[in-house]
Amino acid sequence: MRQPYTRQRGFGVEKTNKPGYENVWFVVPPKPPGTVAEKLDLSLVRDAIHAIQARTSLATADEFEKTLAYLLVRREAVASSRMEGTWSTVDEVLSPAISGADRSATAAVRGYANALVHGVEAVQSNGLAALTAEFLCELHTHVMEKDPGFAGIAGRLRTPGQPGAIVQIGRFGRKEDSIYNPAPPQHVPRCLGAVLDWMADKTVLEPGDAGMGLSLPVRMAVGHAHFEAVHPFSDGNGRIGRILWALQMVAAGRLPLYLSSYVEAERAEYGEALQEAQKKLRYRRIIEFVCRAIFVSSAEEAETQRTLHDLPEVWRRRGKFRRGSSAERALTLLLKMPLLTIKTLAAELEVSMQAASDGINRLEKAGILRDRSGHGRGRIYAAEEVIGVLARPFGADIEVVLESAQSLLASSK
Repeated sequence: MRQPYTRQRGFGVEKTNKPGYENVWFVVPPKPPGTVAEKLDLSLVRDAIHAIQARTSLATADEFEKTLAYLLVRREAVASSRMEGTWSTVDEVLSPAISGADRSATAAVRGYANALVHGVEAVQSNGLAALTAEFLCELHTHVMEKDPGFAGIAGRLRTPGQPGAIVQIGRFGRKEDSIYNPAPPQHVPRCLGAVLDWMADKTVLEPGDAGMGLSLPVRMAVGHAHFEAVHPFSDGNGRIGRILWALQMVAAGRLPLYLSSYVEAERAEYGEALQEAQKKLRYRRIIEFVCRAIFVSSAEEAETQRTLHDLPEVWRRRGKFRRGSSAERALTLLLKMPLLTIKTLAAELEVSMQAASDGINRLEKAGILRDRSGHGRGRIYAAEEVIGVLARPFGADIEVVLESAQSLLASSK
């Protein structure tokens, strides 16, 4: 990677003619490799492959799995955005009382969730062929257009002569002291195209899926390193790169597994592994990191799934509701809508405002809902156990989280 860039070689380092950057070298990355020569921990790769293969197929997901997917998209949006300094919470993103019309952290995180949903739908329809530069610009618009910390133009690749065209990673002082300098903007379309072509290349995909080449977890890791090396946007590249992980799993026919919470918890290791791949073209560390992320995140999600699946029955026993009552019918709905108003419940159950109000009162008395607003019209009621499970830090004891939520509910009765 220290070789000077030439058109014939297609990669290397070069300088830019932008004033003030005379002593700074920028990396023009090569296209991703067809093979990885380094010796990998094959048991770790195998565990990651099995974790993905064990996931429900998109075609056979039941209603609960679809509800869980809805919630986990929003949890992923919160975690991935938080890594980049855009702070919101799961309950803010799920709240029916927050408008997404203005620029705000919550609106930006909701935009990230919308980008994920949009990406999943496109890949379900067209496979990895959907992943074009133009489509990534669409995703970037969803993710960044309402982010209050973003000063660039959402949906535009880095372009020579435009603001944000030159980016540096890990620069806290002099320009020369940055950690990594992605490709100059004139190389972005070609380099990004090479990464996206590689992701959809059947000569890479088919041998890997047959167990004779780059398996899906390996492709996810290598493709991620190269996408981030190109850094096609002035900001938001990490978020788009993590969306691409999910979309590669969707292309394989599986419900996506979200990795941002693990990456956030192991951020230092992630950064070092990524730099090793980008600066030295050594992929073992980032591959093994992604494989661990898949395996551990799969176990974490399974615990979340079991807990949320059992909650309606726990609530049913706790409240002893009359069958068919508004309160009883709301129990399953609370998984997908753990924050709601009387008006929302009335609309969802197609009952009168009075019936919805009675139902919420019963749920409150049973210690299932808590009034978060305390007064006035449009009160917001929270199923604190659902929110606690979704918002818990990665690896936190789920029983402790539930106990804390139950104490909060009990204190408000």
